[in-house]
Amino acid sequence: MVTNTMSPRSRRLTAKQELFLLRLFVGDTQRAAYITAYHPPKSSLTVIDVCASRLANQPKMLLRLAELRQKARDDSVSTVLERKQKLTEIQRATVADFVDEFGNLSILSKGQLKTPAVAEIKTERTLVGVRTTLKLRDPIAAIQEHNRMERIGADNPSPGQDNRVVNFVFILPDGIQVSPEALALVERVRNGNTSKDRND
Repeated sequence: MVTNTMSPRSRRLTAKQELFLLRLFVGDTQRAAYITAYHPPKSSLTVIDVCASRLANQPKMLLRLAELRQKARDDSVSTVLERKQKLTEIQRATVADFVDEFGNLSILSKGQLKTPAVAEIKTERTLVGVRTTLKLRDPIAAIQEHNRMERIGADNPSPGQDNRVVNFVFILPDGIQVSPEALALVERVRNGNTSKDRND
């Protein structure tokens, strides 16, 4: 990991350096990125490879490439605010948003269907015409998920499966601690029953 210990002035990249890094970022080899950015005249591939490697391994270049990769990661993951907004859209959507004043399904544009509230839209031909069915996501489930994100109701968790293990330890009269299995074995030995079948 490259740390940012350089002054802003020493971190500046030329347009060619930035293009070189952008080509590396999208997956070009160092050689291809260098040729695209610098157009080296009649240089051998060995010279191009050496120059590209030196350029790619400069601290300011490594730092900028790390910044590009971090930005790509950050942009690809939705933020908490975005997730809450989508859940809110699901919670607020109603059938009335998708029907006209006569109760017929009315979708004016494809943009209207880009809401996360729409779970499914199905169009099928029937004997009497075309039937379109619109299914919305469950607003109650969205509210529950939103509450979980906000930690609402976390103080009173709902009863569910309890996976705790309770181990009993028995103390014999002589002070020895034993597990239930060991106690059963001791009892069988005391009673003269040493068979493995506990029902005997």
